[in-house]
Amino acid sequence: MNLEDARNNNKTNRPSERLSRIVRITRICSDICGADVFDPNYHVNIRTCLVLFIINFSIITFCVTIYKGLAGDDDWKIFLQVLSVGGGTLTQGYCKLVNCLRQRSKFCYLLDEVFSLFKEYELKSPSYRVYLNQGCQVLTYFMKLCAVVNVTMICGLILVAVAVNAIFNKHQLIVYGNILGADPTTPNGFIATMIVQSGFLMVGGFGLYAGDMAFFTPISQIATMKGILRCKFEDINAVIEGEDQEDHLKISRLLSDDTYYWVIVAQISTYSIGIVCSLFCILLGTWPGGYIYMIYCLVMLFVYCGIGTLVDVTVSMRSNVQN
Repeated sequence: MNLEDARNNNKTNRPSERLSRIVRITRICSDICGADVFDPNYHVNIRTCLVLFIINFSIITFCVTIYKGLAGDDDWKIFLQVLSVGGGTLTQGYCKLVNCLRQRSKFCYLLDEVFSLFKEYELKSPSYRVYLNQGCQVLTYFMKLCAVVNVTMICGLILVAVAVNAIFNKHQLIVYGNILGADPTTPNGFIATMIVQSGFLMVGGFGLYAGDMAFFTPISQIATMKGILRCKFEDINAVIEGEDQEDHLKISRLLSDDTYYWVIVAQISTYSIGIVCSLFCILLGTWPGGYIYMIYCLVMLFVYCGIGTLVDVTVSMRSNVQN
């Protein structure tokens, strides 16, 4: 390997290049959903409208299901079944999408600042690069974890319904939701409902994953910024300038303000509701897929609680530095 190849290889393995490759995946997923808010020239497009249509159509579907269950069959258990999946996932989808659209300028700013920090400090001492590489590893971990959890949830719900129908000769839907124009009590209507529910479940799962990644990409680097500040304080050969410190604190302030606060609150609340409703459905024996969804909610609840704790630690760190 000649000197030029070595330089190119070293550049490719830089933390900023690793981060860029990870963010590229996030942006592709977000762009498919019509919400690539990391693009400075982003604007609402046909894909954004399609996502909103799917969410609204799902809300109408679940409302019709609740109405028929309560008014027609006088079955209050349907409300729990619909609330466990429909209420949680649709609320999460709306919350993430609306937050991204409202705060898109902040998302762009935060990502640009994160890249600036990576490019600046990866050229300094190895102690800085350790924290930068850890930041990439944390984001990669979140991406893999959310991918595995979402795929497991989608495949699990579909396979459980198929297995129950095949083994016990039942007509068990994946989730409780009637499709307009299809009667699940008839053979053709049941098959059509299963197909539509499978499609909506896969689309919704992908949308939730894309939203999680857009959410985690900047906020996962809070620990990286904390590590950089620690290095600056510990580096006796460097002069700690007030402006640099203020820049880091400004970024941390944006990461811990309303850009993420309400999303974290909504996520934790909906996952908690999903766990409770799924548990009741399991105890009542009305939803075989409740085990899968409850595990999904538990894992994601721990993830967002961890993110909330990370933000809280950053706020405390910022207050200590300012004092």
